Amino acid sequence: MGGFSESSQPKRIRIARAPRSKSGCRTCRIRHVKCDESPGRCFNCVSTGRQCDGYDLDRLPPKNGPAGGTTLSVHRMRLVLPDQTSDERRCFSYFQCSTIPMINVWFDHNMWDRLTLQMSHAEPAICHAVVAVSALQQLVATTGMPVLPEDMTNRYHRFALGQYNRAVSHLISRMNSNDPSVKNMALVCCLLFVVFELTWGRYDVAILHLQNGVKLLGSQAQKPLYTSLYHTHPSSALERHIEPSFAAAIMHLDLQSAHFGVSKLHDGLDLEMFAHRVGHGPSTLDFQTIQDAWIVRDRIFIQFCMFGNLCESFSAADICANYGVLRMEQRKQQAQLAGFAQALDRFEAASIHRRCLTGKERRALAILRMHHAALSVITDVCLVKCSDTICSMSMERFNNVVVQAKSITHSLMEIAPRSTPHCPTLLMETGTIAPLFFVIAKCDHPGIQQSALVVLESWPHREGLWDSQLAATLARQKMGRSVH
Repeated sequence: MGGFSESSQPKRIRIARAPRSKSGCRTCRIRHVKCDESPGRCFNCVSTGRQCDGYDLDRLPPKNGPAGGTTLSVHRMRLVLPDQTSDERRCFSYFQCSTIPMINVWFDHNMWDRLTLQMSHAEPAICHAVVAVSALQQLVATTGMPVLPEDMTNRYHRFALGQYNRAVSHLISRMNSNDPSVKNMALVCCLLFVVFELTWGRYDVAILHLQNGVKLLGSQAQKPLYTSLYHTHPSSALERHIEPSFAAAIMHLDLQSAHFGVSKLHDGLDLEMFAHRVGHGPSTLDFQTIQDAWIVRDRIFIQFCMFGNLCESFSAADICANYGVLRMEQRKQQAQLAGFAQALDRFEAASIHRRCLTGKERRALAILRMHHAALSVITDVCLVKCSDTICSMSMERFNNVVVQAKSITHSLMEIAPRSTPHCPTLLMETGTIAPLFFVIAKCDHPGIQQSALVVLESWPHREGLWDSQLAATLARQKMGRSVH
């Protein structure tokens, strides 16, 4: 009556499996079948009537350690992106779970939160551009450095470049279509290409992509039509079959480029533009959302960029000779800034009354107030050429901008994810870099300059075209010239 012996127990039969191919064609890897890896096109695809998508020259290295909370499950990603390889799904997951929250650190952009991800499923150009950006951002996350010079010995760089080239190829083929959605697809690609090139430090190529995006908005015509883009709400882009959030993102980056002298806003800039301008510029009506406030802020930015650059190009004698026109324009801009501050106060009071102001929105309001403070002080001194006079007039106000920037930077460091060793490195909106840089450039007080530089260097990151490390380098050079 003894029990059964171990030898009588049924044994599991192991099925011998061939090792999975690591270098098969894209089609076979997506189908999870063994590829015969025939040169050019594999026999598996040809014999079954499928299109062989060729071979990826570079693959990502295997992922080390647990997946953590920054990626989606492999099964879920196969459902979301059934036509992409495992490396592409991995990068797309990282973009969705890590890159987008980083870009949206100031406030939630509809473009990044929803539209770009949705369009990635239908537009291969966007999908490959997302993967290319994500591959580089994974390297940025390990170093904490927002700029990574091109390095073709690095597998991530080679993989990212391959995806970038695929995105460009798909974009070119789609541009010949009469589909009205093509323009929106191209705008998203332009934005992603800008991020890709900026991460590699190739500013000239990034500017070319940005200018292509500006042309897609219809602003390649005469200058009055171009500047009119900034005096209307981005929702007017719907008339041109353009998603408003895409238009707003392109216009904001172009405003940033105006600070570096590469925007069309500088074409034909002269005093006559302001002498014959009527009205008081963009109105500052009550805001319904934080996004509305940021749009109005950009519309004030455009006036500041044009007027500020004109004043900067004038000598003290030029300013004296044209003081009447310049002073009238300065008053208009001061009135706009005062109305903007009042609208912010009303929005904050109404939001507090409704108890609907989130922590992120409070931080966004703090940034807008800092921008207002910086724009106000620089506008007030733009007609003054003596640095000592500027410093004596506005030293406390310059210092107030630095204090606000320092508070915002510290608040952001406190909410940085505990799982990552660095603060966010990629943002697409103007934040603290530009105000701190202008404080150093305009205020010659050594103590204030040094305080601004410390804040600027405490957080290596990018805000669109603004790079904190490059801004700090330029600021140090300016401070060195002031000392000598």
